[in-house]
Parts: sequence; C-alpha cells; structure tokens
Amino acid sequence: MYRFFEILLSPFTNIFPKGFPVSKLIPLLILQICESFVGNSIGSYSGFMVMDFGMVSETNDAGFYSGLLSASFQLAQFISSFFLGVLSDNIGRRPILLFGSCGSFIATIMFGFSFNFWWAVVCRFISGFVNGNIGVIKTFMGEFSNKENRAQVFGLIGLTNGFGMIIGSALGGYLARPCIQYPKVFGGITFFETFPYILPNIVCACFTLIGVVLSFFYLQETKPREKTTDPWYIDVLTIIKKVYQRMIAIFKMAFSKEYQGLLCCVMYGIIGTQAAVLWSIIPLLFMASDEVGGFGWGTDQMGNFAMVSAIGIIVTQMFIYRPVVNKIGVLWTNRIGSIGSVSMFPLFPSIHYLSKYGKIVMWCGIVPINLFTQMTNQFCFASVMALIANSVKSDLLGTLNGLSQSMVAFLRMVAPLGSTPLFAWSLGNQFPLNIYFPFFCFMAFGFIDFFASLFLPKSINFPKEESLGKEYKQVPEEEMDNNKEKDGQSPKIDTEKENIKEEQDVAFSGKPSPFVEQKDVDFEIPLPEHLDDEEIEL
Repeated sequence: MYRFFEILLSPFTNIFPKGFPVSKLIPLLILQICESFVGNSIGSYSGFMVMDFGMVSETNDAGFYSGLLSASFQLAQFISSFFLGVLSDNIGRRPILLFGSCGSFIATIMFGFSFNFWWAVVCRFISGFVNGNIGVIKTFMGEFSNKENRAQVFGLIGLTNGFGMIIGSALGGYLARPCIQYPKVFGGITFFETFPYILPNIVCACFTLIGVVLSFFYLQETKPREKTTDPWYIDVLTIIKKVYQRMIAIFKMAFSKEYQGLLCCVMYGIIGTQAAVLWSIIPLLFMASDEVGGFGWGTDQMGNFAMVSAIGIIVTQMFIYRPVVNKIGVLWTNRIGSIGSVSMFPLFPSIHYLSKYGKIVMWCGIVPINLFTQMTNQFCFASVMALIANSVKSDLLGTLNGLSQSMVAFLRMVAPLGSTPLFAWSLGNQFPLNIYFPFFCFMAFGFIDFFASLFLPKSINFPKEESLGKEYKQVPEEEMDNNKEKDGQSPKIDTEKENIKEEQDVAFSGKPSPFVEQKDVDFEIPLPEHLDDEEIEL
C-alpha cells in the first residue's frame, strides 16, 4: 500500500530535479511565475481595453489594436534582450535580473493607470525594454544544471508558466472592469470607474515585488564581475566593446561547426511565433459574435479557458514530459511537439459547430483539444530551451539566450500585426477564406520547426563539455587491463601531439612515459647525469 502511494505521489515529490540547488531554483521560479502573471492577465482583457479607450466600437474590430498593444512589448524586448544578455555575461546575472524585475513592477503599475490607448502602449514598451528576465533566468538554470537534470530543469519553466496562466488569467478575467462585473461591490466608486484595469495590475505588481525581495536576499551570483579600478566611463566603453565582440562571435558561429546554437535560436523563434499567433487570434475567436463563427464570450469565460490551458501545462510537466524525454531524448521530443501542435490548429474554429448542442457538449470538445495543444506546445518549448543550453558553453550562454529572446520578440512583434488583421478580414468570408484560413496559414510554423530540427546532431541531446585544458581520449577498460598485464605499468592514454611535451617535462627520467603513445613522440629529454633511475618516481 505504501509503495502504491509512493508511485502515485512521485510526480509531486520529485518536482525539483536531483542535484539542482533548490535554494537557488525557488527565486528563479517565482520570478518566472511573475512574468507569466503579467502577460496572461493582460491577454484576458486587452480586447475590452481597446473598446473602452474608444479605438473601436465592436469586439469584432479589436484585433488590430490588440495586436499593436502586444507588439509594443515585443518590439522593446527585441531591442534590449540581446544587450541585456551580453551584460549578464559581463557584469553578472543577478543585477540584470533585479533591474528587470524592478522595471516590470513600475511598468505594471503605470499600465494599470492607463488613461488612453497610447499611454498603455508606452507602458508596455517600457516594461519590455527594461525586462530581460526570461533570458537571464534560462541562463541561470543552464549554469546550475547538468546533463542528468537539464531537461527537467527547463521543464519547470513550463510548469511555472502554467501556474502563472492559472493565476494571471483568473486575475485578468475576474478583476478587470470591476464596476461592470461586480456593480454591487464596486459600483459608484469613481477610482475604479476611471481606471477599470488597475486592480489586476496592482495584484500582479505585488507578486513581482515579492519575487524581487526573495531574489535580493536568496539568489546568488553565478558570474561575478571582475574588480577594476578604472573610471566608470572606461567600464562603459569596455562593455560596449564586448557587446560588439559578442556580435561578431555570434555572426561567425553561423559559418562554423557551432552553427547549432544559432539554429536552436531560430527554432525557438519559430515556436514562439507559432504560440504567439495562436493565442493572439484565439481570444478574438472567442470574442467574435456567433454569426461570424465566434463564441461571443466575455472575460470570465476566457479566463476559464485559460485556466484549462494552464491545467494542461501543469499535467504535462508533472506527469508526461520527463518520461518522454528520458525515453526518446530532447531532440525527438521537440519534433513530436512540432507536428502534434499544428495538427490541433484547424480544430479550434470547428468547436463553434458544437455550440448548438449546448454548453456542456461544447466544453467537452474544447477541453481535450486545449489540453493536447498545451501538451505539444510544452514539448516544443521545454525541449528547445534545453537544446539552446546544450549547444554552447557557459561563457556564451547569456549572450545566446539574449539573442534567442530578441529573435522571438521580433517575430512575436511582427506576427500579431499580421495575424490579428488577417483574422478580422476572414470573419466576413466564405470557406476556405473564413475563420479557418488564419489557422491553416499558421500551421506552416510547426512544419518549419520540424524541418530545422533535422539539421541538428544527436549529440545536442546532452550538454557541451567545458574545456579542461587538455583533450584526451579514454582507453577502453578491456584494453587498460591488457596493458597492465602485458607491460606491468599504467594504462596508455591517447594524447594530442602538442600536449606531449608537458607530459615529458613531468616524467623527465628518460624512460618512456606510460601516459603517452610513443609513436607520436618526436623528441627526447635526456636524463641528468647526477640522478639515478631509482631515485626518480613517476
């Protein structure tokens, strides 16, 4: 009986990977949850915000401005993420993380006090510009993890996103426009009538503040800054120079054997774009009227849908993702996720036809489709983050994560500007150019990601080995035993020719070194005359 409950509860008791410092992991996960809070809470009510600010008169027309609001955040992240990643490689991870969290706290409060649409756009831009947390968090996790627990560590990012989606979507759906949703409680309060979206943003900002405090006291630096006595402006010039050098190094990487890092960044951008376009048009599909194939939902029902999505993420990360990765590897997990996710795209607009059978039947169709979509999305996201961490060594990890975040931010910025107007245009058309058309178009992202993964080697399933100064090849165990029996000496180890001199300097007795393949030796070091062989120990 005890064994039964042990197996049943193992996903909960083994959430934290073995060998990973939990005291360092918890602050990172809290900050990741805070990031998810803010993004998902805004997504629940952005379409209604556009209407309240008078940009459009009907929910069917809210797509363009809603996409513009989302694109402002992505534009700012595209501009700053790479440079923040390089800075984290030079001045440390911790200051960049704290700076971004404080900036997110201030920008969230400012967004809640938006008095018109363009002020909201500016606040989202500021939030994206100062906030490089996602890339730095992934860098932290990559440095703390190893080949045994790396896949599980990056899977935790998806798990925290799931919790953030549950709480953030609920906050946005249930706390936005309180005077309209809860007139008996908030009706007549001028403050909430003037700022109908302040309540969810205050709550999100408080969560962010908690993450900042915990990170300040408990998160330790993994890459401390080198001490210098130079004036501050010399330090700034040095950092600018290093940014330029890193840009050149990344460019050269594309034409070398290290191309895998850039290819993984491209795959991350494709997956992020696919998710961005899907979740930018799904709320519009649910808001659209029943006459054009929509659902006519409000913020509370969209909050319920987001909570179902979050449940799919949590179930995947706790019960499914880790066994799949252990069985087939990170690379094939990504490929399965790519194909599986696009297969769900055309099913979302088809749910509309179930509405005539009642809400229960409709939700019976929504829930499994949504859960499977979230499972495959998590396969893609968690695996590609592990692939990025496996593609380079630690000294370039912050830069590469910053580059990947800039790349996905650019694509996420461009995609909603095209996807939301395309969806709005499709509402009045006939099949196949009706609401199905955008979903068919965006299936291409999954196929591109799958095709790109075919160019990655199998070795990317594991982390790159750090440079040890000497590269050597271990002799098989059987051969070592044979050498011992035959020669009565230590086993031979293959060594590169340029490293032989160092071995000979240590073993200067004139005898053949047992650690060097003699066929590669092209010089000898004579034995000093005043020493006997017996006086020298190898």
